[in-house]
Amino acid sequence: MVTPELKHQCYKCEEELVFDVKIGRLDTCPNCGAYLHSCRNCRFWSPSAHNQCIENQGEFIRDRESGNFCGFFQFRVLGEDNSKEINDAKSKLEALFGKGPAAPSISFGGPATAASARPEDVARAKLEALFKK
Repeated sequence: MVTPELKHQCYKCEEELVFDVKIGRLDTCPNCGAYLHSCRNCRFWSPSAHNQCIENQGEFIRDRESGNFCGFFQFRVLGEDNSKEINDAKSKLEALFGKGPAAPSISFGGPATAASARPEDVARAKLEALFKK
C-alpha cells in the first residue's frame, strides 16, 4: 500500500517544502531563510493556546521563530488544520448559550414571576440582562 506524500510549507513565505531527510535545528527555508525547526512550523503551535503550544509537556520557548531543541516538534502538514474541531466547539457553545431556540423572557417585576420561573431561566435572564443581549 502506497502512503500519500505529506506536503509541508514554510510559515513565513508559504513556499512548499520537500524533505529528503529529517530537518535539523538550524536548517532554514531555501526560499526565505526562516528556521524550519521552529514553533511556527510545528503542528502543535497555536497562538491562542497557553505557551502558544497545544502539547502540554513542551517547555517554554521565548522566540517562536528561531530554531529550537523542542523534542515534541512535528512539522505541520500542509492543509492540516483543526478547523473541524473549532467549528464543532463553536456549534456546541452556540447551542449552549444562544443562537438556538429563544430563551424564555422573564421579568423581575413581581414576586409571582420569580417564584414560577425555574432557577436556570432566572440565572440566564440575569446573565443576558448583564450583557444586554
